[in-house]
Amino acid sequence: MLIKSNASSVTVAEIEEIRSLFLRQAAGETAHDLNVIESVLAHAPIGQPDPVNFVARAYRFWGREAVVEHFREVFKGTWRFEPVEEEIRILPLGPDAAHIYAPTHITAGAPGKEAATFTFLVNEIAIRTAEGWRISAIVPVPAQ
Repeated sequence: MLIKSNASSVTVAEIEEIRSLFLRQAAGETAHDLNVIESVLAHAPIGQPDPVNFVARAYRFWGREAVVEHFREVFKGTWRFEPVEEEIRILPLGPDAAHIYAPTHITAGAPGKEAATFTFLVNEIAIRTAEGWRISAIVPVPAQ
């Protein structure tokens, strides 16, 4: 089956906007700033299903509120999200969606426990919304 793509309708300026969105998310995570997390995640249009999800090997969160609550818990301990900026790739998937790929060092540790750093190949989907580009899906894949 041949899939017709309108990926070229995502402009170079929008690619930079998506990159900035992702870097804002990364800074917000490292700063443990839930307001930033809430600002980068997509909202569902009225009458539409919630487009936000976070799927990792160890867990799955469906819906914006579940993802925000996940970060609320993670932020109680050590959490740093540090993408390798020169390796970030933004790939348009169509006129209203783009794939973000970013090798990322994530340092995590429960409250009072020693933290460890791991490398993940973070994959995210950004979608065009009435508020601009926002994150819809987060899928970190361990690099090891």
